[in-house]
Amino acid sequence: MDLEENNRMIDFRNNSPGFTLIELVLVIVIMGIMAAIAVQKLAPIADSFKIEETKAEMDRLALAIVGNPDLQNNGVRTDFGYVGDIGSLPPDLDALVSNPGYATWNGPYIQNSFEQLADDFKNDAWQTDYTYSGGITITSTGSGSNIERRLSGSGDFLLYNQIAGNVYDLDGTPPDDTYNDSILLRLTIPDGTGGTITKSTMTDIGGYFSFDSIPIGNHDLDIIYIPDDDTIRRFVSVSPGSDLYSEYYLAADIWSGGSGGSGGITKITGSDSLYADCRGFYFWIENNSGSAVSIDSITITWSSPTAYYRYVIWDGTTVVNRNNPKVASGETVAFSSTRTINDGESLRVDIDNFRANPVGGLNVDIDNVDFTVQFSDGTVISVSTGACP
Repeated sequence: MDLEENNRMIDFRNNSPGFTLIELVLVIVIMGIMAAIAVQKLAPIADSFKIEETKAEMDRLALAIVGNPDLQNNGVRTDFGYVGDIGSLPPDLDALVSNPGYATWNGPYIQNSFEQLADDFKNDAWQTDYTYSGGITITSTGSGSNIERRLSGSGDFLLYNQIAGNVYDLDGTPPDDTYNDSILLRLTIPDGTGGTITKSTMTDIGGYFSFDSIPIGNHDLDIIYIPDDDTIRRFVSVSPGSDLYSEYYLAADIWSGGSGGSGGITKITGSDSLYADCRGFYFWIENNSGSAVSIDSITITWSSPTAYYRYVIWDGTTVVNRNNPKVASGETVAFSSTRTINDGESLRVDIDNFRANPVGGLNVDIDNVDFTVQFSDGTVISVSTGACP
């Protein structure tokens, strides 16, 4: 190879295609810009996934605390979580997996997503601790803005519910004033500190009873007929915000023919009617007992709404006018004078002026309400008001 040919080869190699340093720098810069744009585009998507993941875990924490209403057996809810077992809200999230020393604790109520991370259930998707200190709100702050999960509309809905009912013998006779001290009711509930407490009450003459401040859960109710030491056990399923009413029947006609009797008055079928303003009702009664019946008091019971009435009008005569306080459900109220319904006679009874509280308040509509009415002779009748006209 001569010198001229060698020079040509050198010139060819020096002029071959390739990247200069400037071109490489430009490519790297462009790739960096594209990567930054991609990260900006993907970041909201990643945050959205984390938000949904956090919300799902907060839902699981809520179910652990107050239970899952979808878990049922034969139509009865079976899961009320930590509150249903203990009777109080947990002091912190640790109490959901570690027993604070409570006999009624039946956890763990939630499982960790990863067994090797013991505290995983307490952290949101950004690995920030949830904020919870025994109230009804769990808060996640990891996203930079608060994500909240409320356990209930109110703490009272979880811990302070109402239970009421009536106890009758087998044929529906209430205990009246002779036997009302013979029925003892005992309701066993968790006491909020790891044990249980039994609340006790007696019925009134109409067989009515009530308990308040009841936490959610399935609780045992014992109905005891004291003379025979005979006990009927039932359970009451209390969901959040409950105001329950139930009727219970003993196994025999133990009060039929007693001094109060079952009464000699009957309601005329189909006579129960709601006032046009929906704030009172009336019904017709008749006496076919064969003799005159004297009445000097009345007891009217209903489960809801919460309301109080002022007037009882007997055949056009006002026999009860209680304005302050008005008359509550289950309360026995005396007539201003004894009224008599003769054999074969029929007459109208009005119950009027239902208000929201004992000393007044707003008017209360009582449409579609079932009432139990007991007269002093022992007669018990049922009245259904129906829909507002």
